[in-house]
Amino acid sequence: MAAMPLCERIGIVLEPTSGSWDAKGTAAPIVWHEDGCYFMLYQGWEKGSGWRGDGSPRMFGLAMSEDGIHWEKHNGNPVLTPTEGSFDELGFEAGCLLKLGDEYWLYYSGFAADGKLRIGLAFSNDLVNWRKFDSNPIVDPGTHESWDCDGVAFPSVIRMRHEWLMLYSGYGPHSMQIGGAISGDGKNWIKHGDNPLFLQRGWHEEPECPFWDAGIEVHHAFIHGDHITMFYEGIGRQGRYGIGIAYSPDGIAWARSSRNPIMGLTDATVKQDMSVVHPWVLQGMGLLYYSEVLGASAGAVHRICAAKLNMAAIEPEHEHALVYSLWQRHQVDINGAVTSEISCASFPQKTVWLWSSTRGSVTIEVDILGDGNWNELEEVNVDANQLWHHHIPELMARVRLRFLPRSSAFVSAWLAMSK
Repeated sequence: MAAMPLCERIGIVLEPTSGSWDAKGTAAPIVWHEDGCYFMLYQGWEKGSGWRGDGSPRMFGLAMSEDGIHWEKHNGNPVLTPTEGSFDELGFEAGCLLKLGDEYWLYYSGFAADGKLRIGLAFSNDLVNWRKFDSNPIVDPGTHESWDCDGVAFPSVIRMRHEWLMLYSGYGPHSMQIGGAISGDGKNWIKHGDNPLFLQRGWHEEPECPFWDAGIEVHHAFIHGDHITMFYEGIGRQGRYGIGIAYSPDGIAWARSSRNPIMGLTDATVKQDMSVVHPWVLQGMGLLYYSEVLGASAGAVHRICAAKLNMAAIEPEHEHALVYSLWQRHQVDINGAVTSEISCASFPQKTVWLWSSTRGSVTIEVDILGDGNWNELEEVNVDANQLWHHHIPELMARVRLRFLPRSSAFVSAWLAMSK
């Protein structure tokens, strides 16, 4: 069966304005539809790359549209500017927008004088006048030489059933990966103990790196059906960026789309390996907004484009194959632990893999009908430092692994599915 088409390019929808505060770039769109009108918060800058002292600071502007394609910039732009002496004094990177009652919450990234990115929060009732949170920043870089010690950025926040989930990008030595944080109120955040949750493949500065996403940044994650869909950007060899999709049942276990990176986002008359970044999905309207980058290096020009997105196609069941990373060196004590629950009804071929630093027993549990009634399929003893795997031929709605080590262990596990 042929794969469902993902998207069709519409074209450029918001360009830089010569001689203005956004003369060098319009980028990182955050798009909102409300009361029959479209709103866009976007990143703009006047010269240079717009960060770390080599150009003007990146700031936020506002644009409005009646159809989501033809946009008019707000006369009072920029609507959010850096604050001297604060965590964002050198400008902004993008984030996400939520609305709580009559108030908009903007999660964004700020460059401080030390060159590091941190995550902050601002509030508005009209998308024009903004008040920064008194307790900014709300998420800081990690400790020395950790995976996110050089900065945290691009927060994408989802209100889950019982808590708030933030997916964010972290930077460190040979690290450009995605982690998670949890909050009870959207203001006070605790980083996930298993960070990073979504890993880069290789490192993009290695000459022989074959992967397009050997450095990754989250841009928009949202609930779609019974799972989380994340649109992210990746960087590969020669500094080329692309856009991909990943799926998760809970924000912890992730699988990359087998169709990554998304093709057809640049015009047919230009080089197809041109960089595309900053994806944002307007779900109800089936639109994908993103930035395309003209040229290389810090002097590249950004402009915002749109594509028609087939929302039905971005479902895990439409993939030919998926590999979920259930655990990555997850610490499991003698009381045991259970992985995320993965929907697998559309994939007749399933194989689970597990590695542990100590001996233990692994149990395959299945929810045959998807009604929450879990049954034990098989229990097997596994040796330390051996890669165990097991094929699951039966059809069922969901599967998970339960592991009980003989002593505290570091455990990695995967679920590979195909049609």
